[in-house]
Amino acid sequence: MMSVKSADGGRGFGPLEAEVMDAVWAAGAPVSVRDVMGRLNDGRGDPLAYTTVMTVLSRLAEKGALARHQVGRGYAYEATAADPAGIAVRNVIRTYGDEAMAHFLDQARRDPELLRRMERLLEEQ
Repeated sequence: MMSVKSADGGRGFGPLEAEVMDAVWAAGAPVSVRDVMGRLNDGRGDPLAYTTVMTVLSRLAEKGALARHQVGRGYAYEATAADPAGIAVRNVIRTYGDEAMAHFLDQARRDPELLRRMERLLEEQ
């Protein structure tokens, strides 16, 4: 799996947010604050506080990168996309709508190999 840090280049997520996203993706299922804290603190010299991890998870939910579900008195968090590319594409489409789609299609029309790849992906879906 591609790390958020390498895929994001630091533009959409801060370093700790990127670590949290990587931990959530690695879990592969909804996780609690304690689950994420445990994953992040495993082998870490200076452990993160529960409240720090909780705040980062909450901010990522506000940004739409995570979905938050009430479980008992707490919350479980899960990624809203399978990887950093999914989040990036969703954000571009949400921000720019049809204009982004039109530019993407224009790029595909100009690049026959990209167009073939798109057609192949559409057939697989």
